[in-house]
Amino acid sequence: MRVLLIAKLAEHTLKENVLSPILASSVVDSVCILRDETVDDLDERVTIIPFRTNSKFRHFGKIFRGISFCKKNNIDIIVGVLNTPHGYIGRVIGKVTGVPFVYMTIAGHREFWLGGPLLEKFRIAFFKKSPAITVTGNQTKNYLLKKGFDSTKIFVLPNLPNPYFNELTINLNRHRKYDIVSFSRIDTNKNLILLVKAIAKLKENGIVPNVAVAGDGDQLQNIIDATKKYNVQECFDFLGYISKMEDKVRIYSDSKIFISCSKGEGFPVSLLEAMGCGCIPVVSNVGDIVDVINHGENGYVFDDTDNEEEVATLLLLVLSKAPEDYKKMVHSVMDIKQQISVERNGEIWRDIFNSVTK
Repeated sequence: MRVLLIAKLAEHTLKENVLSPILASSVVDSVCILRDETVDDLDERVTIIPFRTNSKFRHFGKIFRGISFCKKNNIDIIVGVLNTPHGYIGRVIGKVTGVPFVYMTIAGHREFWLGGPLLEKFRIAFFKKSPAITVTGNQTKNYLLKKGFDSTKIFVLPNLPNPYFNELTINLNRHRKYDIVSFSRIDTNKNLILLVKAIAKLKENGIVPNVAVAGDGDQLQNIIDATKKYNVQECFDFLGYISKMEDKVRIYSDSKIFISCSKGEGFPVSLLEAMGCGCIPVVSNVGDIVDVINHGENGYVFDDTDNEEEVATLLLLVLSKAPEDYKKMVHSVMDIKQQISVERNGEIWRDIFNSVTK
């Protein structure tokens, strides 16, 4: 089976979250990738179809290039990742050539509703008749079912952490110098102001935690200023953007709690990576996060992304655990490595490809 993959994505995301499981499906002979940039160190079964232009009409050019390539190379399946623009491009190429199209979502149901109700209606109508659609979890699946999508065409395909994390052996008795870690882009959606306010609530009650904030973004200075406004600057250590895997592992392994206050997510890889290092998650109930967190067993979930008291209560719940109870929960957290894997996602891709080519 020959696959035409249309995707941008960062190199590591493309390789680890998309290519590796597709190639592990056991039914794929080769993958051709239509994208703007080349990728190094690819599997021998993968080739890049270069499309380098800065023209504002380049995406129309990709459509014509994709149509021509499908007709000349006997492509069996088209996969488009994210709706803008590559999901749209893949859907059009599939419609014109008659090649089955798989729309791969990686940002949850916000890929549909982000931008307002009119755009949401357009996206639903545009993708509803796709032969198959992957979603990162059951919340997104239920969202699509309510919008009238065919349940037999929806496949739950969770995002994957870097394989580096699955190979780790974590010493559960190690000292963790940070009580809390946030690891994300720092923008309005990530809502770190909620964390600052929650830490202020803890401080009012005599709890002064150590908080690591990894990442950068257009709201970084505003968050730094907020820590001063709420008089909690001594609690925060701003680490900047972290790219190396070994540095990520060190920071996660030095932290007790992984916090996410986001107002909108799909299925964040940072959550999986943190759990793989034994961080107990305290996260907002958005996207498909609850697919991997059982509240009170391997983490805690809060619904109100504007309620710092609720967040502070959950943080204190973890920080005040007796050592044996804490260690028991960490064991439950790290079970995530058994639940999500390249091999399991490869089996799901095999089912997808078989379903659209039968």
